[in-house]
Amino acid sequence: MLDIVLRTCDNSAVHNERGSRFIDVDKTTLIKKCFMSIALSIQNFKLQDVKLWIIDDHSKKSLLEYFSTVCKNKDIELEIVSMNEKGFNNSAFKQFEYCKEKGREWVYSVEDDYLHFPQSIKIMYEAANNFSNKFGRVIAIRPDDDVFTYSPNTKYSQMPCRILLGTERHWRTLNNTHHTFFTHVDVFKNYWELFASLAKYYKVTTVNEDGTINTIWSDGVSKDGPVPLLSPIPTLALHISQNNEPPFTDYKKLWDEIEL
Repeated sequence: MLDIVLRTCDNSAVHNERGSRFIDVDKTTLIKKCFMSIALSIQNFKLQDVKLWIIDDHSKKSLLEYFSTVCKNKDIELEIVSMNEKGFNNSAFKQFEYCKEKGREWVYSVEDDYLHFPQSIKIMYEAANNFSNKFGRVIAIRPDDDVFTYSPNTKYSQMPCRILLGTERHWRTLNNTHHTFFTHVDVFKNYWELFASLAKYYKVTTVNEDGTINTIWSDGVSKDGPVPLLSPIPTLALHISQNNEPPFTDYKKLWDEIEL
């Protein structure tokens, strides 16, 4: 069983102070492309028991109708939750809350600016099961092989990591993620206070991922955190954010291949 909880908002950019995204289009087009990439990846997976939840922060009615039409055409179970409150923190809290309360087994928490490859959902689902069996505990997956992991001016690139061999691709261990990751519902239940704190206070105070959910993740061997976190090599998704252009991926080709 898999529940995908997607958070959408077509009228704001969280980090607009950082400049333009490396694919510079209007937010509605960006969301449609990223959403379609998820829908195609679900369709390619062919797992029967997948449900897609959308936590929407006051997007245009036409965008919500687009979500419904795509899912109807692709036979994807969909439920749209329209927020009463506005703002990043409120929708982030609702997203994590739905992961905890509606998740039945595996849960994919994902933001609306991640572009997925066609086999992404299938590979993450199978890898989560396989590596959880090998580690003897549930794991988490960050779908993007983030460029900042390799940047010499970030602390993340200085941290030790381990490389694991996989059937579809290789994997590396990480100690950091954003709000987008694939894991078991028990992770949300067992560490709920950390998720709740990140959602409630992110950008309002100095609270960020490092003092909250990044304390959960580990390489599976050290005692940094209780849940092994892996990311794929090569990447399974592209975070289309500012200053984050992937150096070894033909993202333009992927973007152009996804038809709306």
